[in-house]
Amino acid sequence: MTSTAIQTVFQRFASLKVGVIGDFAIDLYFTLQTQTGELSLETALEVFWGSQPSASLGAAGNVVQNLVALGVSDIQVIGCVGNDLFGREMQHLFRSLGVQTQHLRVLDQNWDTCLYTKPNLNGQEANRIDFGIANTLDDAVFIDLIMSLEQALTTLDVVIINQQFANPLLATNRATILNDLIARYPNVQFLVDMRDVGKLVQQATLKVNTAELAKFLGIEAPEHPDLDWCIQQGNTFREQSGGPLLITRGHNGILYLDDAGAQLVAGLPLQGELDTVGAGDTVVATWAACIGAGASPEQALAIANLAAAVTVQKLNQTGTASLAEILALNNTYHSHD
Repeated sequence: MTSTAIQTVFQRFASLKVGVIGDFAIDLYFTLQTQTGELSLETALEVFWGSQPSASLGAAGNVVQNLVALGVSDIQVIGCVGNDLFGREMQHLFRSLGVQTQHLRVLDQNWDTCLYTKPNLNGQEANRIDFGIANTLDDAVFIDLIMSLEQALTTLDVVIINQQFANPLLATNRATILNDLIARYPNVQFLVDMRDVGKLVQQATLKVNTAELAKFLGIEAPEHPDLDWCIQQGNTFREQSGGPLLITRGHNGILYLDDAGAQLVAGLPLQGELDTVGAGDTVVATWAACIGAGASPEQALAIANLAAAVTVQKLNQTGTASLAEILALNNTYHSHD
């Protein structure tokens, strides 16, 4: 894809209106030192030291910061945070990005803001301590959020629906409500990334990896799923979902299936150490922005593939990809354009 064509798509992002609903979290990175020689006076246990703390938006929040990095400026978030220190940090991070938070509910009770701690011990991620994994959202709060989403839908071009927690905002028994909204707003592009509930969503574009596709079909994925397997099983799934399917295949690239057939973009031959954490979020954000801006599936595949290649080269962070970074990578691997 030529640099000019990429820039033309990106120019349309400035007027795009995007909503993101789902599981928002904070990723807390820090360096951990466990052999300090210091003992606690109170417990006599060795004291661990932390340093260089850095908080960034995770889960659905990572989708949001990817959208911002791409140049999308009109973003609404629909979800929940707790009235706690992590919730305040999340609101601060959203505000610093210029994200609209009028539909972000701050819950005083029975909701811990979701946090993933990512301690770096001698260059490796050590045991996480996670917060918010036992949250259960009250039905009345969920209905309030759906009303907020429907209010936003009258002006949005794209909605990204995210689910990844064990106890998600968008639980299984709530898929019917989502399907009703999707059916009633055919002019809005819906992109769904839901680890467990995705198999229940109808008529929307669903993003999956090969393991998720196998799980949704109730089959065992081969160790190295080839293209034929992905196309065959993807189309089997599409007979159930009635919508397009976007399959991320790691270093093998991305596959898109719809009524017109299959389209594929091959992964780039990247060198050096890679960190794939958050790469799926980058694909989701980039694909949604491109399709919302009127790009063809072929163009959206190419740009999303480049964006993911940018982020996997950013180590120990949930990285994002900017236009400049995408263009630089495109020039490296497609200099003939």
